[in-house]
Amino acid sequence: MIKFTQQEAGFSSKVNEHFLNVKMKPLTYQLTKQLKKDLVIEGKEHNIVADTAVKLMQKLHQMYSGTIKFEDGSRMCFDLSKAEFIKEYFQGKKIGIYYKFIAELDALKQVFGEDLTTDLDEFNDTDKNIALQFISGREGISLKNADCLVAYNIDFSATTFFQFRDRLTTKERTENDLYWVFSENGIERKIYNAVSKKKNFTKSIFQKEYNLKLK
Repeated sequence: MIKFTQQEAGFSSKVNEHFLNVKMKPLTYQLTKQLKKDLVIEGKEHNIVADTAVKLMQKLHQMYSGTIKFEDGSRMCFDLSKAEFIKEYFQGKKIGIYYKFIAELDALKQVFGEDLTTDLDEFNDTDKNIALQFISGREGISLKNADCLVAYNIDFSATTFFQFRDRLTTKERTENDLYWVFSENGIERKIYNAVSKKKNFTKSIFQKEYNLKLK
């Protein structure tokens, strides 16, 4: 086996990154503000508990994009703003959408309906868009038939960040467009600032960004 970098193999693709900000529903900002203040939100059927820095980081990561996974493992989409924005903004384009949490896939399916698939063969053979999870879809998958990549959220891992960016890359394709969909005043930009510099977004970075002293 002989290994080559993309440059050594003759690849010269350029990734053009675009940043799109979405204003979420007032409920999203109310809930995230309350959780940061009280570290718990008590509901009629479920509670959201963030009594450690790691839990708060994970919960805010979900909630700023409009979803939540409760303590019992059940999940909810309470704000479809991102999915609705993506459908409208990229209307007429064939796109590859990457999501972080399973509930985000639920939101995409709810908004896109039959225009969305999670199967690569179906994506290549039809006009449907495809949704893939960052971790499972970051390697060994080519989305060369997509017009562009769209990131519903962003992963904490720098490795995932750089591998995801190359899903459009082919030897013949010189320009790749990648769109980051961030919630206004959310956590995604803070994560991007870390992983784009080859640093994982860790608990210590999170605590520094939000001036927290939680364990």
